[in-house]
Amino acid sequence: MKKLIMMLALGSLSLVHLSCDEDLLDVESTSLTDQAVWADPVLAEAFVRGLYTGVRLADKEPGHNGGDTPAGFGRGFHWAMWASVSDEAIYSNDDATYLVQRGQMSPSNYGFMSTTWGRSFRNIREVNLALSNIDTDSSPFDQETKDLLIGELHFIRAFRYFELLRGFGEVPLMGDEVYDLTSNFDALYDRKSKDEVVAYIESELELAIDLLPASNGARATDAAAMALKSRLLLYAASPLFTDGVDDTAKWAKAAQAAKDVMDLNRFSLVTNLDSDPSENFRKLFVTQSMTSEDIFMRFYMPASNSGGRAIPIERMNGPNGSGGWGGNCPMQNLVDDFEMIDGSDIEDANSGYDPQNPYVNRDPRFYATIVYNGSTLRDRAYESFVPNGKDSPDGNEPWNTSPTGYLMRKFIQEDITLNDWNNMGASPWRYFRYAEILLNYAEAQNEAAGPDLSVYNAVNAVRQRAGMPVLSGLTKAQMREALRNERRVELAYEEHRYFDVRRWMIAMDVENEPAKSIEITRASNGNLTYEEGIALEGKKFEEKHYWFPIPLSDITASGGKLQQNPGYQQGN
Repeated sequence: MKKLIMMLALGSLSLVHLSCDEDLLDVESTSLTDQAVWADPVLAEAFVRGLYTGVRLADKEPGHNGGDTPAGFGRGFHWAMWASVSDEAIYSNDDATYLVQRGQMSPSNYGFMSTTWGRSFRNIREVNLALSNIDTDSSPFDQETKDLLIGELHFIRAFRYFELLRGFGEVPLMGDEVYDLTSNFDALYDRKSKDEVVAYIESELELAIDLLPASNGARATDAAAMALKSRLLLYAASPLFTDGVDDTAKWAKAAQAAKDVMDLNRFSLVTNLDSDPSENFRKLFVTQSMTSEDIFMRFYMPASNSGGRAIPIERMNGPNGSGGWGGNCPMQNLVDDFEMIDGSDIEDANSGYDPQNPYVNRDPRFYATIVYNGSTLRDRAYESFVPNGKDSPDGNEPWNTSPTGYLMRKFIQEDITLNDWNNMGASPWRYFRYAEILLNYAEAQNEAAGPDLSVYNAVNAVRQRAGMPVLSGLTKAQMREALRNERRVELAYEEHRYFDVRRWMIAMDVENEPAKSIEITRASNGNLTYEEGIALEGKKFEEKHYWFPIPLSDITASGGKLQQNPGYQQGN
């Protein structure tokens, strides 16, 4: 930790990571002093805007060469996604995801997640620095602008603490202190209880809600803060965060937080992008402007338009037969959880599911989320069959073949070629959308009061938009399972599944399932045979993996004062 704080103290005024807006500064950040930054409204606001993103701390993170911009909250589109350390996907080129999937996480290495601790606390210190200079009588801003910036800072600080909470559980709280080389760091070794951390984040969000406007461009709004509060309180009520105690009051509070967003009457599910439910759903995630469903999102620009793109996700996640790199490839496990069009489970004997013709009559969201053998992608059919399938190991660049037999379709712009580097990576990342709020409400209200009419209304709105039949006549336990599967398919690849199965405490079951693939053989007459295979050997999850390990470097820097999460002692 001391090592980290020293780094923060020396680097806190870096102004080069300025979100998706164009860089307003035509100066080198090293030429700026604290006094110059906080005396100039343009520089000070640029500093705050830059806090929506974070610096690059490790390999395979955005912000290196190639024109991609630094990561924001979470992971987004960049290289291996959160899906590829969960039971959603396998990343074709590993990039330190396989050690997570195989239960080999350690305090010395747990892939791209290893930077969560350092990046979050660095960002929190930068927020504290900004607050200490903006929230003063000598600040160069008028009161309205000052309130707006302060609201944004409390939102950003809350988001970073939420990322720490969901990964580590108990974490230190820095308060408003701006630690430097002369500080006493003992408070930073004191990990607060989960309830204390939740209460602190909630208080930060209440401040943000009071100060933020309804409209703020690509930056935080009152509704964004309310959406984060909804997610926070849903987590806080979940078994992992209550140590398995069913706390009805916490569930009711989480339901009310989601209902507060619903009661704004500003948002609605998108239904007007296409008459076909599948295409409507697909187009939502490539629409490069805010829709009625979007609460808070990050925009990107094509590299040809001054360069503010994400990683070129089309090439990253494209078929090897077209020069793509495979990327975040859906497991058969995820494919199997998409229901039939009549709402039945594929394991239901009366569902009509045919394992030798598995992709017909499925939930329309399946076709918008997954590229499967025979589906059309751009100008041709995807061919994962062997022998001689263009996108199989027999095809071009076999090292980029999907290990599962599937590719990700969600987020992918299909009107550009995989060689169009200037226009790839321009799909926005949606941090919060209204469908999540409806599902948050349905889950929390079901746990608090059972499947009342409001629960059905919320979940069925999501299902009907997708072209799926409504749910009815379920018990509380049945509704719980239905809602969990609804989140699974509706929110696939949106950074929920990894944390959902942990907060529900079902990861010991689902994360210990084999990582399944589909192996398709084409006979000489063209007939196809489908068999399940294994996409990655050795998938494993242990109890300790419900939480991240605190990086060993920070444990060491604290002189052993910082307590490690259970199960990771002695560097294991």
